Amino acid sequence: MILETKSKKINLVFTTRKIVNISNILKGKDFEDLYFKAMNENDLDALSKIVFVFAEDEAGMKSFKSSEDVYDFIDDYKIENKKTYQDIFNEIAGIINDEGFFKTKMNKKQLQEKISNPLSGVNMSEIIKSSAEKAISKVAEEEVFRGYMA
Repeated sequence: MILETKSKKINLVFTTRKIVNISNILKGKDFEDLYFKAMNENDLDALSKIVFVFAEDEAGMKSFKSSEDVYDFIDDYKIENKKTYQDIFNEIAGIINDEGFFKTKMNKKQLQEKISNPLSGVNMSEIIKSSAEKAISKVAEEEVFRGYMA
């Protein structure tokens, strides 16, 4: 995927190594969940890290020296191409999907539904687990209190 401004041209190159790297940087295990969570939260820090990790120049070398360079590039790209942050996230999601780096390859309609769903990227099993642990803890606390009062 080529992103270009007047002063810089980058190619976002997706590889398994880079997917694992960005998952570690964003502190998660599931790249798809991390990506859609960042997208739905409009997480610009995550967007800059994603661009930073995947960007290569024409020679296949890293395109940026620092995150500051990425922020400047994103600003220029937005202005010159009349894009929003959401547009950039959507474009990248489309390419990642086309290249098969999400759990399952989605058709355009499925991808659009995933993009539009505000719960995309929310790990429901983690929420349920956390809620169950809190409920069990509260019940145990009440039982201890009852035993103490008896």
